[in-house]
Amino acid sequence: MRTKSILPSLILLILLSACSNTKLPLITFQPLQTGVDAEIRALQVINENVVWASASKGTVLLSVDGGENWKVSRIEGEEQNEFRSLHAWDAKRAMVVGIQNPARFYLTVDGGESWEMVFVLNQEGLFFNSMKFADDQHGLALSDPIDDRFYVVKTNDGGLTWNRIENLPAIEKGEANFAASNTCIEYLPSGEAWFVTGGQVARVFKSIDHGENWSVMDAPIIDGNQNSGIYSVAFNNSKDGVMSGGTWNNPEANKELAAWTKDGGTTWQLSQTMPGAFRSCVQYFGNSARSLYLAMGKTGCDHSLDKGQNWAPVDCEGYYTISSVPGQMKGFAAGSKGRMARVTIE
Repeated sequence: MRTKSILPSLILLILLSACSNTKLPLITFQPLQTGVDAEIRALQVINENVVWASASKGTVLLSVDGGENWKVSRIEGEEQNEFRSLHAWDAKRAMVVGIQNPARFYLTVDGGESWEMVFVLNQEGLFFNSMKFADDQHGLALSDPIDDRFYVVKTNDGGLTWNRIENLPAIEKGEANFAASNTCIEYLPSGEAWFVTGGQVARVFKSIDHGENWSVMDAPIIDGNQNSGIYSVAFNNSKDGVMSGGTWNNPEANKELAAWTKDGGTTWQLSQTMPGAFRSCVQYFGNSARSLYLAMGKTGCDHSLDKGQNWAPVDCEGYYTISSVPGQMKGFAAGSKGRMARVTIE
């Protein structure tokens, strides 16, 4: 099944390259040693030197030298928690929240030397999947549904306090989110935000006012069971976006895994050539000269040169999440057993 999906992708991209004289990218993964065996699900790249990651076993990692060395923090009392939601502002300041209830929001302002619990939410059913900030002050965090609504909280003060957004559309029966890569939310400085769902139904929720009000649209990604749906969404501007997903426990099933939009997420089109398998994360890479999307999953990776319409394989395995260096064709990938890599695109 995988061979059948790869060959059309290669042929298509070769033809596109021949017609446009566009050089196909060389994408390489340079393994890095983190010194931990935790499962890394969240990654934040500040620049080519400063990289944060958060993981299972209450673990947070920081590198300030491009991944050559890593400072490992283990937050006291959270050894059994998984920090699948992370945001970092710079080399000193970062925030994490775990999947356990009560949900404790931890902040460091000294590069992980110490962590302060700045906010706590305690309600049956809480399970935070992702956190994203639009700027220094405005952030959104997304939990599994409670009382037939997704539990979305918002901060306007850099994460010190959070308040639930009450007026979201009702969920469908069996609808949920996925805490696979900290990328089921996208949030732009303009105030536009999206989060994606799966389970019995795959949909896209959109806000244009920093999360105050939401609309909801159907998506063409595979759904119908608790492991299927949209796992990740990325926008490089207010119009152009890509989503990826699939079925976690049947990763080689490669139909209806990815889709793209050019109208800000109002409508979505299935990719013509799909990624090779389930992809838990998709992210945009770009500079003034070129751009592409990378889609990442436990069994492999794919790239798209045409805003998600077609995908071709990249040689990698065992990574769950990826994050780009802003404005550059490079980044970092992370995943199982403390796995980390420096990604370069030439």
